[in-house]
Amino acid sequence: MAKAMRGGAVSESAPIYYEEMSKVAGKENDKQSITLIATDDAYNFGDYITLRSRTGHKPQVLTDRGAIISERISERMAGMMDAKVGDTIAVTDSSGTERKVRVDGITEMHIGHFMFMTSGGYKHVFGEQYQSNAYMVRLKNHETSNVESRSAKLIKLDGAKGIVQNTTSKKQVATIVDLPDQIMEVLILAAELLAVVILYNLTNLNVSERIRELPTIKVLGGLGVLVYRRLKTVDMLGALKSVE
Repeated sequence: MAKAMRGGAVSESAPIYYEEMSKVAGKENDKQSITLIATDDAYNFGDYITLRSRTGHKPQVLTDRGAIISERISERMAGMMDAKVGDTIAVTDSSGTERKVRVDGITEMHIGHFMFMTSGGYKHVFGEQYQSNAYMVRLKNHETSNVESRSAKLIKLDGAKGIVQNTTSKKQVATIVDLPDQIMEVLILAAELLAVVILYNLTNLNVSERIRELPTIKVLGGLGVLVYRRLKTVDMLGALKSVE
């Protein structure tokens, strides 16, 4: 496994400890999944995941005192944790044991619930020696097709239980960002169609009133149709101009 994490299509990699933790809280007692990532190389951890505050983008530094949690835990799970720097939060590990963790910092992260620790912080919270069980990997080619292809190959390696891709998170963000634009496009199209229908009906009413006010149209015969069409054309051009 370690050999596959070096060279070839892999730009760089780093061993980490990865565990899915949880928190049950709130009025509905919802169970929220929290991803724990611990590292014994805090100095280079920023090469893989950027830890910074949402306001001012102030760097968040990993220490052995506690953990850095994502803003979705501290803010968007308000009423469930509502955690702030310096607070102590309780989470449940994969074995069902409750662990208490000091909040050392809060990092900007818009999707998912994450908790980041150093190996020293892990030992302090879990009372166990740190031992990596996963790798963070950066590929030389970041294209989605290449990421999926390499992931399919890595999952076949002995000892590989699963692969988490950040491309999935990127797709979720793109979908969330694009959705309001799509809704606005539909609303604008519907408004334009409604405007055309209303203006067309108003034009017909306007032309009818003009015909009634011009008794000479009755005398003109076929010329009356020509005048009607000309009036209708002028009004429609004005309607289209107003839509623009």
